[in-house]
Amino acid sequence: PHEDAQIILIGWGSTYGALREALDVLINQGMDVSLMHFQEIWPFPTQFVTSILSKVKKSFCVENNATGQLAHIIQAETGKQVTAKILKFDGRPFSWQYIIRELKKRGKTWSL
Repeated sequence: PHEDAQIILIGWGSTYGALREALDVLINQGMDVSLMHFQEIWPFPTQFVTSILSKVKKSFCVENNATGQLAHIIQAETGKQVTAKILKFDGRPFSWQYIIRELKKRGKTWSL
């Protein structure tokens, strides 16, 4: 990830394609955003993730489940909580449009 970004999108597994497309669109819109994507969770890179989350202002965990499993792992391993979770659990994959729409909805609360 770009370590000086103000916002970081976090995902794992099948969310990569939609997150990558959303990242490109957001960067083209002038947002200072980066992506941290995990192919594997274990062993968890605690120091790396802690370092990244300490530098960004907002973090959004994008997950294909109902409970925010990765966000919980991040908090358990680093002690840091993500700003918000964007969850989808209807069996359909994420689209970049959905991610951006949800990010902007949540961003209104935190002045993105």
